[in-house]
Amino acid sequence: MRVGEPSQQRGFSLIEALIALVILSVGLIGVAAMQLKALHSATTGYQHSIANLAAVDAQERLWAQLASDDVDGCASIDVETDWKAHWFGGNGLNPLRVADESATGIRRSGCEFTIVIALASREGGAESNALNHTLTYTLGLPDLAGGGR
Repeated sequence: MRVGEPSQQRGFSLIEALIALVILSVGLIGVAAMQLKALHSATTGYQHSIANLAAVDAQERLWAQLASDDVDGCASIDVETDWKAHWFGGNGLNPLRVADESATGIRRSGCEFTIVIALASREGGAESNALNHTLTYTLGLPDLAGGGR
């Protein structure tokens, strides 16, 4: 190569740098997507933990009311109103904010109670009404009235 002649590789290192930058950008976008997925999974796990806690609370309320003196048996147990007021209170501090209150409740069949907690797909947005998890807990209480199950 003589002095003064244009090099055949002029601008080649700039193209290499731009290609490396594109590859780095794609990698960083992948890392950001993984972080968002991890955050979503952590939030879903948190909401499931809160739903489990709410179900255990409902179970304890059922046992407590059965043990009270003013209850004759399973037929006279009613804790759903107080339980929903506690977990779905309108004070803005609702721990089950992604749960669908109308689909969540306590159903009774004799002395067998089923606690249903319906969680929506995400908080806010267009998909907030789509249910993607319905957690169901079933428990049986002893029939103190002697009427059988």
